[in-house]
Amino acid sequence: MKKLLPILTLCFLTFACYGQKSLVQDAKTFKKTIEETKDIQLVDVRTKKEFDQGRIPNAVMVDFYQKDFREQMNKLDKNKPIAVYCTIGGRSGTTGKMLVQMGFKNVYDLDGGIIGWQKAGYKLVKD
Repeated sequence: MKKLLPILTLCFLTFACYGQKSLVQDAKTFKKTIEETKDIQLVDVRTKKEFDQGRIPNAVMVDFYQKDFREQMNKLDKNKPIAVYCTIGGRSGTTGKMLVQMGFKNVYDLDGGIIGWQKAGYKLVKD
């Protein structure tokens, strides 16, 4: 029995991590998540040009197309929730999957991206 317990624990942990994925949220739910989740890291994965045209308040930019994108994302805290978005959801969807593989615990992805955000009637900010 003593030998069986570590094997069962390892199997449980393996399958628990295997099923982990990013949570895609509509704009209303995403807005609520970023407003109510303590220490959430809000990341815009669009380009600088896109980011400068308007962003969700409190977002930081990490350009998906940069060579060091993965390294930049890896600098973020894996134990804090992270919310990502792009223009329509493609880049953030890929990013969400990557973050889960990198060991991030709670990953949220804005369905429809910044376009979905604006369609829901939410405002963007510019510097």
